[in-house]
Amino acid sequence: MNEQALVQQLRSGDPSAFRLLYERYAPRLAAFATRFKAGREEADEIVQETFIRIWKHRDRIDAGSPFEAYVITIARNLIYNQIRKAGHQQTYIREITNQFNQQDPAVNARELQQLIGKTMQELPDKCRAIFRKSRLEGYSNAQIAEEMAISKSTVENQLNKALKIMRKSLESHGYSTSLMAILFIFNKFL
Repeated sequence: MNEQALVQQLRSGDPSAFRLLYERYAPRLAAFATRFKAGREEADEIVQETFIRIWKHRDRIDAGSPFEAYVITIARNLIYNQIRKAGHQQTYIREITNQFNQQDPAVNARELQQLIGKTMQELPDKCRAIFRKSRLEGYSNAQIAEEMAISKSTVENQLNKALKIMRKSLESHGYSTSLMAILFIFNKFL
């Protein structure tokens, strides 16, 4: 069956057309992802996420356009987002560690990271998911709202709630207000 007919069937919600397109393009996407230094597991995640998005937005696919270009564009954007998110995480850890070590050599960065991780785990599920997407994965509030099908104000409220809980936890463990200032300065990376 030709690609255009498969894409048309996919647009209609045909799971067999989806499976055929997946089988045709998954190996190509995995190879594409590995060219960007993605490991096997990361490449598989990119392939899976690409096809999840294809299925989710199948009604928007232009059956007259080359499907391969559409698939590669989605995968490329996911790879770029992953690279950007990894950069945000590394920047955050480096900046916070440098700031704390310069301000107070007694601050143990590992202890702080463990405390932040423990406090994050104690956040309510929805609050934790929003906080993680915002501060660790680099999503904007609008992207989070769209992905989670909630309003942007809900995202903002949940982020404020998470930051308040984080601040209280850090303060209760003896971390100074200067630490709080640094966390808020770099809040996009937390």
